[in-house]
Amino acid sequence: MDANFWHQRWERNETAFHQREANPLLVKYFDALSLSKGSRVFLPLCGKTLDIHWLLSNGYRVAGSELSDVAVKQLFSELATEPKIKAINDIHHHSADNIDAAML
Repeated sequence: MDANFWHQRWERNETAFHQREANPLLVKYFDALSLSKGSRVFLPLCGKTLDIHWLLSNGYRVAGSELSDVAVKQLFSELATEPKIKAINDIHHHSADNIDAAML
């Protein structure tokens, strides 16, 4: 994977890969995991996927990782929440109610 490719895509707002709704397969099959409400779900390379909104609105907590600072900022903006940001070496940890996102 070329990290620079993805950084450039986010910086240019070339994110047509985002769906306009939560992934239909996630919505259809998520209950099969039998997770209790409040369970934490990890989403690698999460971007600002609407899957996060869906999980939060259904009572789950989300932990995500992402390459792009732009994506993480947009995610929290779209969630209408101001994250607490903590830098740990090269990792920037953004957190708010029920969501943590690490920018690697």
